[in-house]
Amino acid sequence: MKRRTVIGAVGGLALLGGGGYLGVELFAPERATRVNDDRTGGSSGGNSASGGGNGASTGGGDDPGGVEILKTGEFVGKANHRCSGTVDLARDDSGLFLQFRDYEQTQGPDVFCYLTPDADPDTTAAIDAGTKVLIDGGADGGEITKTGTFAQPVSGDVDVDAVNGVGIWCDRFSVPFGAATLSVPGGN
Repeated sequence: MKRRTVIGAVGGLALLGGGGYLGVELFAPERATRVNDDRTGGSSGGNSASGGGNGASTGGGDDPGGVEILKTGEFVGKANHRCSGTVDLARDDSGLFLQFRDYEQTQGPDVFCYLTPDADPDTTAAIDAGTKVLIDGGADGGEITKTGTFAQPVSGDVDVDAVNGVGIWCDRFSVPFGAATLSVPGGN
């Protein structure tokens, strides 16, 4: 199989190059569902997501509901894609989770979320070193098809100290849609 490189994508059309050939591929951009579910004590009530992990406290968030914000970051768009909002890596009694707030992204096929050691995960190597987070436990194939505010459980096996970034990545075309550099709230 010859390697293809995405030269550009607009709407449902991608211009591909590779092996001396140019080609066009049609795809149907995903439609996003707007949600409002904030487990960190922001605008609305919690959700019933579950996950592993313990309730140990290491300092960080001050939410009276028992939510501890371990790391936080703000999304920036990559490769001419729109990606905005904030993300927290947090812990409560049910385990680790990502809290997306006011999240928006360009919709496309096979767009996934990755937790990475790289603070600015916008390369294939950075994404390959990360952990894929299947949104809604794999519904919609695990793709990010939500906008707004929502929580996503994260495996208790994730080493919080080793997570420095969140990448939004199109697996089909190996293109970054966005990234957030994570840091300890009020810290470094």
